Amino acid sequence: MKVSKYILAALTASFIFAGCSEADEAGDNINETSGNTASEVDKYDDEQSAKEKVSNIEATDDESLNAVIERSKDINSYQALLNLEGKANDSRPEVLEADVRFKEGEGGGPPALHLKSEGKDRTFSKNGETFYHNGTDWVDISDSAGARHLYQVTYNNAVLSFAGIKDQLEKEEDGDTIIYSYDGESKKVFETFKQLLADNFGNINISTIDNKLEIEVDAKENLIKEVDYEAHGNTDNGSFELTGDVEFKSFNNIGEIEIPEEARN
Repeated sequence: MKVSKYILAALTASFIFAGCSEADEAGDNINETSGNTASEVDKYDDEQSAKEKVSNIEATDDESLNAVIERSKDINSYQALLNLEGKANDSRPEVLEADVRFKEGEGGGPPALHLKSEGKDRTFSKNGETFYHNGTDWVDISDSAGARHLYQVTYNNAVLSFAGIKDQLEKEEDGDTIIYSYDGESKKVFETFKQLLADNFGNINISTIDNKLEIEVDAKENLIKEVDYEAHGNTDNGSFELTGDVEFKSFNNIGEIEIPEEARN
């Protein structure tokens, strides 16, 4: 598989192929996983696990980070705006943009999610049901093992990523804004944000890597507002570039998410 296709598949898989910049390829990937069913619990246990892990993080020597961790326990809904881009060698960049509304499920049930890309509805998920628009029709992918990737780029996972590399970050305060940054060759930083932004990137053999990262925190609200990540490096197949920007907003201000009837028909 060409590196450019691999990067695109990784980026799209991380958000249930919602970008649809390669709709046919996305549909093929969903079909490949549709034979591997996932129970209603399995499909969101990663997010439940992330929530538990955040709750179990021990206090650090950074009071601002501690406040972010504590505040995250009160977050039950939010909007995430994503811009992901992958490029291999001199090929044309592959881009994924997504606008996601996320709401915790009632009584510990599966979260609800509504994902739009290029201004169009692409994915709805609620009560264990998941419907994806492949560019032509709505497809029920509720039993697809790939549906679990809906819950990868979540606020809880962003907090976990932040806490996991805190010792490598520089901190700069400017009024009510705190910027945590990193610029270097750490493979740990790359692996951390590869898992957050492109979970299916895989265990490719990276020979060199250069990362740039900024995490913007609202010091007054104790919330992560934005994550900007850039990486470029080399693999056995050549060079690559990966960028990911995530903006979190509308905390605890997301209304009910419903699956439209047209998606079911």
